[in-house]
This record gives sequence, structure tokens and C-alpha cells, in this order.
Amino acid sequence: MNSPEIAELPQAQADSPLPAPEPTGNTAVDAALERLRELPELSTEQHPELYDDVHQRLQAALADLGR
Repeated sequence: MNSPEIAELPQAQADSPLPAPEPTGNTAVDAALERLRELPELSTEQHPELYDDVHQRLQAALADLGR
């Protein structure tokens, strides 16, 4: 059994700013993704709360597409 190659991923640098997310054209999705830029200012313990908020916002935006 051959093992798959492991991809080398770039490491985040503490002093590197997060790039702005590319606009999607959906204001609710764009606002949710923009919240991810808050991560560097938050402690690691606060990350799950932010991820949960972003996830809920994206779910709501997806639900609104069918309306």
C-alpha cells in the first residue's frame, strides 16, 4: 500500500497580516468571512466562538439562497 505524498503547506508568520477575503458578491457571506480577520487579535481560547459565529452566518446565508 503506497502512502500519499504529504503536501508542504506554507507556515503562517505571526507578523504577516491576513489577506482580505475575495468578495463573493453576497454581502452576508462577505461579512461572515471578514470576521476571520479578527483571529490574530483574539486569544486561542476565543477562536471557537468566532468560528461558530462565522459558521452560523454562513449557514443563514445558505438558507436565504432558497428564499
